[in-house]
Amino acid sequence: MENIQELKNTLSYIHSEINRIETMAGTLSTIEREHYKKLTNFDHTELVDIAVEEQNAARQLGTMKHMCLAIAQKIDGINSAIDRGEIGGDAGRATETH
Repeated sequence: MENIQELKNTLSYIHSEINRIETMAGTLSTIEREHYKKLTNFDHTELVDIAVEEQNAARQLGTMKHMCLAIAQKIDGINSAIDRGEIGGDAGRATETH
C-alpha cells in the first residue's frame, strides 16, 4: 500500500510539472506569434527571416503544449485506475509463466 501512495505522489508531482511546462509553452508560443506579426510588418529581409524562425518556434511550442496536455490526461487516467484498484492490486499484476 505504501508503494501505491508513493506512486500516486510521484504521479501528482509529474502532473504538476507537466502543467507548468504546458503553461510556459503556451505563453512562449503566444509571444513568438506576436513577434512574427510585428516583424513581418517591416520591409527588411533579415527581419522577415527572423519572423519565420519565430513562427516555427511558435508552432513547436504549440506542439509541446498539446503533448503536455495529452501526458497530463494519461496521468489522470493512471491515478483514476489506481483509485479504482486496477493498478497495484492483484488485478494489476501480470502473471508470468516459464
